[in-house]
Amino acid sequence: MFIYDQAAKAAEIEAVIAKGPYTDTWESLSRHETPRWFRDAKLGIFIHWGVFAVPSFHNEWYSRNMYVEDQPEYAHHREVYGDQKEHGYRTLVPLFTGEKFDAAAW
Repeated sequence: MFIYDQAAKAAEIEAVIAKGPYTDTWESLSRHETPRWFRDAKLGIFIHWGVFAVPSFHNEWYSRNMYVEDQPEYAHHREVYGDQKEHGYRTLVPLFTGEKFDAAAW
């Protein structure tokens, strides 16, 4: 069993801060020079796409919520795919083909 030692983790963080190059003050952080690549950066779009797109229902938490009885994903999954014991999330994996994905169109 994993036991999280909050005091040890806090001490570890403080040790990293102590090594620098910055301290936990605005004055210290204001000395940081923003890299040129960041200043010149253009807008980018990140698309999070995975098996959860197969049912296209609510969001990427589908894989969790489809097993929680009081969640809408639970009822949706039973209605569309069947009982979770027979047709769990693994049933959706082969259906995630990306056949209509067109990177150039994006």
